[in-house]
Amino acid sequence: MLNVLKLDTPEGFSSYTAKLSSIPISEPYHLPDYIEIFSGGVENLICFTFQTDAALYPILMLGFLNPISIDGEKSDFFDFITPYGYTGPIFYPNIESALIEEFWKEVDIWYNENNVVTEFIRFNLFGNQLSYSGFTVPTMLNIKGHIIDQSIQWTSFDAKVRKNVNRAIRENLTSTVYYKEIDENVVSEFYEIYIQTMKRTEAKASFFYEQNQFKLFVQNNKDNVAICTVYFENMAVSSELLLVSDDSIYSFLGGTNENFFEKRPNDFLKVEALNWAREQGKKYYILGGGYGFEDGIFKYKKSFFPNDVVSYYTGRKIINQEVYRKLVDKVSKLRQLRGMEKLDLSDTSFFPLYNKNE
Repeated sequence: MLNVLKLDTPEGFSSYTAKLSSIPISEPYHLPDYIEIFSGGVENLICFTFQTDAALYPILMLGFLNPISIDGEKSDFFDFITPYGYTGPIFYPNIESALIEEFWKEVDIWYNENNVVTEFIRFNLFGNQLSYSGFTVPTMLNIKGHIIDQSIQWTSFDAKVRKNVNRAIRENLTSTVYYKEIDENVVSEFYEIYIQTMKRTEAKASFFYEQNQFKLFVQNNKDNVAICTVYFENMAVSSELLLVSDDSIYSFLGGTNENFFEKRPNDFLKVEALNWAREQGKKYYILGGGYGFEDGIFKYKKSFFPNDVVSYYTGRKIINQEVYRKLVDKVSKLRQLRGMEKLDLSDTSFFPLYNKNE
């Protein structure tokens, strides 16, 4: 049976939290606090829950059910998009593909009954795109680093990584990974470096989180958060907030004091976090991708795991073709009036096309 929870209501939020905690899977990108702080809040946020007599645990899928507006005019239709990050549906281990297919079938029926025009899914890197009822698109390349024996891992790094880590060691850099019990002073150290990095790099306004938001996230999610900080003479010079799941750590947010770049703290931090993850019995260190196709950031991440490049998939689905064409046509005409190119329904570079404003 398919149910829909509205997380922007106290009842729905509480029910989602209870269902999430009942599943023997720890996924940081589905945490309520993650959504609240880092992924747009809970306005218009719903969760599909699917349970059958044959299933041990429910399937859950979060997403924003947003009203479709064209040029400021709200329509009677909606689109569905999962939160930023590695999201999509949560399947419990060894679930039968027939149950996944049934889940998607029920979701599609609900869409048709509730004026949903399109669906956009951000999948994770662990195969939850399998049996998807829409189109899966290999959207970008990601680094899903496989954690192996330390000596073998060391030789697998690019030579530049090994050189930089050795430089950091000669410079007497040290590191600490804080986990479970993270003092507020540690969060403050991280935040000071992080916010200065955001200012230096002229990051988007959405990345300027408040310190109290980080403190709240760390305090409330002890099993899913770690902070790795690099020190020079007891001064924090680089720090990163890591998300922690059952078998992986995720590089999330961080920064470095530019006055210490020459000591190579960045490479040192990555390797120290990796070594900690190995001690914790984790299987993967997920560094993610870049901002563009194989850009400098991606190549930097690849230098740690040259052989662990995977595709990051997104899912696209048009539920109501007729309404979709009408919406795209309406936006296309508005674009032409403003001297912009008209939209082409065959364009796959952006989805859904009716949201293409540039």
